[in-house]
Amino acid sequence: MNQPLLEVKELKIHFHTERGTITAVDGVSFHVEEGEILGVVGESGCGKSVTSQAILRLFDERHAVHYDGEIFFKGTDLLQLSTAGMQQIRGNDISMVFQDPLSSLNPVYTIGYQIAESILLHQKVSKKEAYEKAVDLLRMTGIPAPEKRVHEYPHQLSGGMRQRAMIAMTLACQPKLLIADEPTTALDVTIQAQILDLMLQLNRDHGMGVIFITHDLGVVAEICSRVVVMYLGQIVEEADVETLFSMPRHPYTRGLMKSIPQMDGDRSQKLHVIEGMVPALDNIPAGCRFAPRCPYADGLCHELPPEYKQLTAGHRVRCWHAEKIAQEEEKSHVS
Repeated sequence: MNQPLLEVKELKIHFHTERGTITAVDGVSFHVEEGEILGVVGESGCGKSVTSQAILRLFDERHAVHYDGEIFFKGTDLLQLSTAGMQQIRGNDISMVFQDPLSSLNPVYTIGYQIAESILLHQKVSKKEAYEKAVDLLRMTGIPAPEKRVHEYPHQLSGGMRQRAMIAMTLACQPKLLIADEPTTALDVTIQAQILDLMLQLNRDHGMGVIFITHDLGVVAEICSRVVVMYLGQIVEEADVETLFSMPRHPYTRGLMKSIPQMDGDRSQKLHVIEGMVPALDNIPAGCRFAPRCPYADGLCHELPPEYKQLTAGHRVRCWHAEKIAQEEEKSHVS
């Protein structure tokens, strides 16, 4: 069996705060194959962005953080690399597109300067060649008049153009893995579709592995091949897209599915909501973390954390009642 492009094993991320140590991510394991688009979904605060930023070790210098576990990229454990070694990985082999490009781009430098800077940092080319490549990258991402835009500042571009500029910057060194952290959330629907089409095209043309972080299940269904669902710092379900949408086995996943508005639905009925709130990280429930909000929860759920077990090939779930949910669903289909 070929080695995955990225393999995260039992990752735990601890932050040392004034109120003590909190564990934002607890025992997360997943992998990404070359050329695959993996979706990571869940509510705000579930640990999606923290996990993705830990892959690049973006917390190292600014936070009191401690990592446990392993993050293998092409066979190398990123958590064991020196700071200098990690700097060679960031932006070169692994790149990241953030949710808000305006806060990610430096407002005092032109778009061309920022793209060229990344090229000059990792490649042995002249300044002129770097700027020429910056223009080519902007053109490839569909920005009109790239020869002009390369001399403009972030505030002079629209939201969609800024996001394209960010994508151009991440592609400057042809990374093997692209992490996209809710890259279309702040954009209007038309621009969202254009950015998603662009990412699919780049994935096909360059064979990049992609981790696509989102709370939008519609986007997941459109572009991802596999999905992991996170809740309160843990993965609660993992499956290929078709299986997850047709046979969700965790109550949280089912709740997310039911929350999607249906085109042929009854407009007089309220949308489904998952009752309650995500607990604070310093007040995590003793048993199943979803138990306080779960319609299936019983005494066992409140006492013991469920195992993360495999139901079928490629389909794993963290729930004591996964089999019961499956039986109920089979009965509903029969009736």
